[in-house]
Amino acid sequence: MEGFRKLMAKAGSMSDKKSESSADNSTNAKMKLGRFRLKMRMLSNLGGSRALQSQQTIVTYEPTYKLEPENDKKFSTQKAEAVIAGVFEHYLQGKKYDPKVFPRLIKTLTELIRDRVKMQGLDRYKILATVTILENKEQGIQLSSRALWNHAHDNYASLAYEGPNYFAVGSVYAVYYD
Repeated sequence: MEGFRKLMAKAGSMSDKKSESSADNSTNAKMKLGRFRLKMRMLSNLGGSRALQSQQTIVTYEPTYKLEPENDKKFSTQKAEAVIAGVFEHYLQGKKYDPKVFPRLIKTLTELIRDRVKMQGLDRYKILATVTILENKEQGIQLSSRALWNHAHDNYASLAYEGPNYFAVGSVYAVYYD
């Protein structure tokens, strides 16, 4: 009988050890699963797993070493001023100044001018367009801008438009990427 009790005690202590080790194993498994999930989230935030990255096509370009634009692809101030004038004539002709409508209109005009100047085939130029519209209350105004650029290749165009009760000034800056 005593031998049976010792055997039962050993079995009980072994089952306690098994339950402790199974608890440790489940804790370790949970930690591993948590680390795996974290890695997967990090990979998805960085652009996907390696399998997804291998499906993407990577395009590499040879360096051109161009330090100045070709003659037919130079920024033309006359063409840019014509674009500004055309956009202003089409969208501002006959409009009265309205402080609620004009902020959205300014954004639209800026995007139109920039996109139409880009369509002139200006390769390797960064095009920046700005439009300023002010209500005319018999005040004076002076606009200025400064930039650090290469005078041989970079340029700008600016045009003023006068509506019934406002002034509009559109500017386009073209900076050549060396």
